[in-house]
Amino acid sequence: MTFLNSSILIGLAFASVPVILHFLMKQKPKRLLFPALQLIVQRKRQSVRRMRLKHFWLLLLRVLVLIIIVLAIARPSLPPANYRLSGMEIGILCALCAIGIGSYLFFLHRLRQELQPKFQREERQSKLRNMTTVSTLLAIAAFVGFPYQQRISGELTNPRPVQDINLPVAGIMLFDTSLSMSYLQEGKTALDQAREIAKKHLQSLPIGSRIAIADNSNDNPILFQSTMLSAQSRLDSLEVQTVSLPLDERLQLALKSHEDDRTRTLSDQSNVQTDARKDRYIRRIYVFTDLAKSAWKTRTSDLLKGQIQEATGTNLYLVDVGQEDPQNIAITDVELSRERIPVGGDLIVSTTLSATGKDVPEQTVELRLQNSQNQSSKVGQISSPIDAGIPVQLSFSPLSDLQNRSLHGEVRLATSDPLAFDNVRYFSAEVIPAPKVLVVGPEYDDVNEWVLALAPHDGLDAGKNKFVPEYVPIGQLKDQKLSEYTAVTLINCPGRSLSDDLWFQIGKYVENGGGLIVILGDTDLKLNPSYYNRARAQVFLPASLDVYQSKNLRTGWRMSIDKRSHPMFWKFRQYENFGTFSTMENLVRIDRFWKVDPAEGSNVLATYTNEERSPALVERTYGRGRTVMLTTDASNPESRDGWSTLASLNTSTMFLMFVQQVTEYVSRFTDVEHNYLAGQIPVVPLEPKNRDRTIFLREPGLTQSRSTLAAAAPSIVLQPTSDVGHYDLYEQGSRVSLRGFSVNPASAESDLTRLTDSELDERFGEEKYEVARNIEELKDNINAADIGQEVFPMLLMLVVVIFIGEHIVANRFYSNQDQTADL
Repeated sequence: MTFLNSSILIGLAFASVPVILHFLMKQKPKRLLFPALQLIVQRKRQSVRRMRLKHFWLLLLRVLVLIIIVLAIARPSLPPANYRLSGMEIGILCALCAIGIGSYLFFLHRLRQELQPKFQREERQSKLRNMTTVSTLLAIAAFVGFPYQQRISGELTNPRPVQDINLPVAGIMLFDTSLSMSYLQEGKTALDQAREIAKKHLQSLPIGSRIAIADNSNDNPILFQSTMLSAQSRLDSLEVQTVSLPLDERLQLALKSHEDDRTRTLSDQSNVQTDARKDRYIRRIYVFTDLAKSAWKTRTSDLLKGQIQEATGTNLYLVDVGQEDPQNIAITDVELSRERIPVGGDLIVSTTLSATGKDVPEQTVELRLQNSQNQSSKVGQISSPIDAGIPVQLSFSPLSDLQNRSLHGEVRLATSDPLAFDNVRYFSAEVIPAPKVLVVGPEYDDVNEWVLALAPHDGLDAGKNKFVPEYVPIGQLKDQKLSEYTAVTLINCPGRSLSDDLWFQIGKYVENGGGLIVILGDTDLKLNPSYYNRARAQVFLPASLDVYQSKNLRTGWRMSIDKRSHPMFWKFRQYENFGTFSTMENLVRIDRFWKVDPAEGSNVLATYTNEERSPALVERTYGRGRTVMLTTDASNPESRDGWSTLASLNTSTMFLMFVQQVTEYVSRFTDVEHNYLAGQIPVVPLEPKNRDRTIFLREPGLTQSRSTLAAAAPSIVLQPTSDVGHYDLYEQGSRVSLRGFSVNPASAESDLTRLTDSELDERFGEEKYEVARNIEELKDNINAADIGQEVFPMLLMLVVVIFIGEHIVANRFYSNQDQTADL
């Protein structure tokens, strides 16, 4: 135990005053004339014995009051430890007190039932009270005091070193600047409150202190500010950022910075022996955060816990500026049915909402689009209730007849809440002419169903088609300029028509980014598999042909889509609630198929239900292009001896979706990204040109940055983006947007779930940190760490208890004295 005001301990001498006064002012017995009756003499002796006992207790209480008052003014402190009684200890204490009181009342009741003189009953009652009191105190000491002493003995035996409070402070203030710190409380953001606490604390630091201000928006080195004024200026410049690093990483760097600075401080004391060198600073790390889990790593780091364990001379303080029960409604995601839309096509916008804290009876969400003048207008609205903690997905009515090349929009809450950044989410898409695809087959009858699936609309609705298919017979394929098509589909093409030169031409097309689909729906006599297995073809084909499986006359087989998460099936997943996968797997009957051997590096996406689980759909990447092989026919079986019912009427909707999804996948039509998260590096494809170009990027704040795009470059790589909103690329001298994209914050930033006490212990180690919610708690925590835990409040409470006890004993004493005198 240490004392902040040790000189006050001289006042303990005043504890002798009650003893001196007791002896000086002790009343002498008065001589009274009584009859010589033995009963009265015996009564007097018993009363005198009780008086002496009460004299002692009264004297003891008055001495203790003076001692404790002096100790309290001296402000004693104990080594940092958990001096609170545990739940079990409190329970045992209450039980022992109840047993003591119950025992006293029980024996008192029995005592009063006995017939005996009043003075004897009072004497036995006094003995009973003393015995039960002493027994209860001994039991409390044995069953509560001893375990309590054992529990904290380790901390008291090896206490944390007490700091010299007159030393200057070397402190690192680490601020959480993630988006959750923009939560408003009483008109101030959480970051504003953290800044206010930090400024107040700076004013209380000793002269000569050094402070470093850091945040988690970047990985810059942590450096101490030259003056307190510069530290305050750094505090004023802190802002909430859309991109942030885990606080764990920055805290590790702060611990290392302290260790490096301590090493430099000790090395500067070259004129002092190594063992005698001491650090000249009290070292602290302050982490100002709302304790949101999203600001920390998902998994705890043993490395961080180990660093904190080793940094015995550095104290860690968590300043909690978060809301204990936050309320928030967030738009966590916006999903587009596609990001590249043919001119005149449709777009379905879906959004995901979540609520934190309480249920929302009804929430309205607006869909807004930006016109060519960059003005936003509402084009849709939807309302729905939201249960807290359960995300809700909503879809707006389809947007039809889209024309503008760069499509920018946003989904916005119709109301506001304390956390504003997630009340809106931006999206972009691109409207382009439908791409051309080439469909090749022996006769048009072989490709009819495939062509209709690519372009199901005609007449005035032809603009809604996603693709513009063109059919050519296999004999004319060598004369086509394949680079004009985004995809080429070979359906039941005879092998003898596929020469090595033609395979080489197709291979170069795929290598340069084209898409190839090969459909095997004819017998070996017509396909002639040896031509498909030639070396020129196997360079890029996903599989080599073996033999075809003859028709199953009984039940046929079914197709099993084994890799449903593959990008080719994104639309199947979108409509999975309507049975897209189950329709393909249960209603499509396979009567014949080719057995193939997948090439190295290929990927089997679907298989048949035969015993060998033969591949049904195989894909492979070659160069910048993709190839897909379907090992059964895709023609209507009603027109000829069919191999499968894939294109039959009862699965026509699924067949249309399947054809378009496979074509989109190999043509990379949907691979162009238009929506990024803050901090990602946008890679925007642009049409190559044979000259260098100057490209301007217009950012959400209407500021512009310039980049140079080299000749023949297929894309431009931009710097990581941090501002949320819409972006557009322009070529110098042009006002027409080449391509646009949008940037949004990570949806995890809307998760306001707080770290619990057990999670903090797991992350930092038990009793290796202190948590404060305001400047007063921060001061108390610092005092407890630097000088130990003060017992001043405890001593004052004890003084009050003893004063009450002294008052009770004195009243009973003087009351009994008067009664004795009357005798």
